[in-house]
Amino acid sequence: MNTKPPAESEAVQDTEPTLALSELAHKAMMGMLLSGELAPNEVVTERQIALQLGISRTPLREAVRRLEGERFLERQRSGALVVRALPVEEYMHILNVRRLVEGEAARLAAGRVPRAELEHLKSRIGEALKLPDDAVTPEFAASDRDLHALIAAACGNPVLQQVIDDLKTRTSMFKFGRLPSRRKSVCAEHLAIIDALIAGDAQRAQQAMQDHVDQVRLMILARLGGQ
Repeated sequence: MNTKPPAESEAVQDTEPTLALSELAHKAMMGMLLSGELAPNEVVTERQIALQLGISRTPLREAVRRLEGERFLERQRSGALVVRALPVEEYMHILNVRRLVEGEAARLAAGRVPRAELEHLKSRIGEALKLPDDAVTPEFAASDRDLHALIAAACGNPVLQQVIDDLKTRTSMFKFGRLPSRRKSVCAEHLAIIDALIAGDAQRAQQAMQDHVDQVRLMILARLGGQ
């Protein structure tokens, strides 16, 4: 028997569709941010986004407030809503944290990631190595994303996995202009991580992951120094 007062029950039911639409709006806007459809410093027009997504302004506002809280969007003094640009300094701070947490995740995941999945990744990376160094393909980015996700999922710590996922999302949105291609170097770094995971060598897996993140940091620092 439902013991809730009718008015309260109706209020809960009324909020459920809004919450569901808000979640959908949040996912859709995150997709726009990650794809670059909504670029850093771009003004976000809520009415236009609502029309594009086919939802009302109420659930969209909930999604926008959430994205502001997550620091993907920010409100300027003028009141305009813009896509927050990630400063270089913050990007480097995030990489420092990623070095720690992803190194730990690789240590914990050594010997725990299914070998068949790692061998399949090695095959995909081998195909990527055959391409010209300046070639940009979705598969190369996907293999990078899949390796990091496999390690995070296999580390056995759901909180650590969530932290890694959030940090990866933030760094993937960083825009630094044209950077030198690191395809071959990244592939070699990934293969070193995979070999350590297959061998079940926790310390080597941790070091290989930390070396991988270090190389990204060094590339950015070199670019900042004009090298």
